[in-house]
Amino acid sequence: MKRSIFKIIFFLSIFFITLKSFASDFSGELSEYDEQLRKIEMELLTKYKVDKDFSRKALNSIKFQNKILDIMSNAPERKDTWSQYKKRYLTKDRINNGILYYKNNIGLLKKVESVYGVPPEILVAFLGVETNYGSYTGKIKVIDSLGTLALKHPSRNKFFREQLINLIVLSFRNNLDYLQLKGSYAGAMGLPQFMPDNYRKLAIDFDQDGKIDLWSSKLDIYASISNFLNKKGWKKGEKIYLSIKVEKKYIQEIFKNGDVKTVPISNKKLKIYSGYKNLDQQQRYLILLDKKEAQYKMGFKNFKVIMRYNPSTFYAMVVALLSEEIKKGI
Repeated sequence: MKRSIFKIIFFLSIFFITLKSFASDFSGELSEYDEQLRKIEMELLTKYKVDKDFSRKALNSIKFQNKILDIMSNAPERKDTWSQYKKRYLTKDRINNGILYYKNNIGLLKKVESVYGVPPEILVAFLGVETNYGSYTGKIKVIDSLGTLALKHPSRNKFFREQLINLIVLSFRNNLDYLQLKGSYAGAMGLPQFMPDNYRKLAIDFDQDGKIDLWSSKLDIYASISNFLNKKGWKKGEKIYLSIKVEKKYIQEIFKNGDVKTVPISNKKLKIYSGYKNLDQQQRYLILLDKKEAQYKMGFKNFKVIMRYNPSTFYAMVVALLSEEIKKGI
């Protein structure tokens, strides 16, 4: 018993000594967030075994970008109607560039498909929506965007705090220069626009060169997107969505809770979908795009998997539609 008490006292002493060693304030405008930064630093040291000096330098390098908060609150998914959003991404140029990208890279795309089972047009559509096939991967330092959002975002700071921690762990373990990593306003990186946690856990070194490169290695890029989709439940060979016709008398009912959302369809509700009562028993979803114009689709598991990449009904729908347009043009 005494030995157990001494052990507890010993480990508590170590903890408080370590905590005390972090007591110096962070520099400049970060000093207001000393307590939060110290907790992050402690987690990096104790949970992830990241060198204290490395963590301190990384956290001290953060420069707040308040414009990021403005961009976050005005994202297209929040402001656009379905028609506006669709026009933004399903342009003639984006479709034609997608067809050309597909043709130029079909060998590598097929090589990855043979392992993961995700069709090439789906991978190309993700790249088309995310970065316009790699033409724009973001110009904001990821350490700044995630630091700003982790410390200042009014509602999602917990999520971005985890992403900031994952970025520092990723940089430390993979010898990456966090000062050189640039991405979107939300901290997404590379052609697939992976967040740091997905980069750490799901990105693949498919070309086996000893590093995961989501900027330059096409094989790593395609395999990483495919692995993400598979881990989230992608069903090989199954539909993403289906165009349906709801009887007019039920239109008001399906939109009673608004639009711009994807909601599960219960079996007892199938009666409202004319001609679609004999579908198999897989989970179905009602994709509500525009209440005013009564635009909707029926979604399946793969639609929800795409939403795991970006939790926007509009996003998942344009990825699906762009993939269709690319396939038509092959």
